[in-house]
Amino acid sequence: MMTCPSNHTDVRISRKIEEPQIDFSKDADLLETMKFRDPLASDRTFARVAGLTVAAIAVDSEIRIASTSPVAGEGTCAWPTVVTVTLSTAPTVYVGADHGACMRGVGLGHEMQHVAIDRKVIDTYGPIFRKQVGAMIDAMNSQAPPAGLDLQSIRDRIEEKINAVIAVTSDSLNTDRAAQHRTLDSPQEYRRLSAACPQVSIEHTDVPATVHARISPGGS
Repeated sequence: MMTCPSNHTDVRISRKIEEPQIDFSKDADLLETMKFRDPLASDRTFARVAGLTVAAIAVDSEIRIASTSPVAGEGTCAWPTVVTVTLSTAPTVYVGADHGACMRGVGLGHEMQHVAIDRKVIDTYGPIFRKQVGAMIDAMNSQAPPAGLDLQSIRDRIEEKINAVIAVTSDSLNTDRAAQHRTLDSPQEYRRLSAACPQVSIEHTDVPATVHARISPGGS
């Protein structure tokens, strides 16, 4: 049985994490209703007490494949030489323009926790991608080349198998990521944010020039 050269395949995992862009230009009402491609909020009402983080984790890959020239009576060999998986994120954090200074600070702190979750997920899944992709490559490199296939068909099969592993791992990443963001946006967190800053309301009485100040939780 013919075997291909047992050349080493280099699996490379890279991270591209951009600093978040902070935007204070939109009111909370607008943040609740705007259409975003990748909003993180599991509950848009958090825009009233915090803000909204718009971000995604992109998974990109590049596969380089080497091959041998076919020899009479033997099949064609092809194998991956370098597989690069890049995990990247470029978040934008919106905090309500109508929030007061206290609420802006509290809201920004909450949204930066969402940014931190994505960074942690990228750090966690880098080694997982390396392990899963490496296992698939080892399995392919240990097998004899398929009989009756031309070089392009073999290359297509290699790319298909590696991309399938990347897709499955990406699905796991997104499921795990969504669960962590939902956990952060809990009812307890909403109540904490709502009560974090006192709201001063001015109440006028029937007596001229008499003003009572009442402190109530929530607001800006």
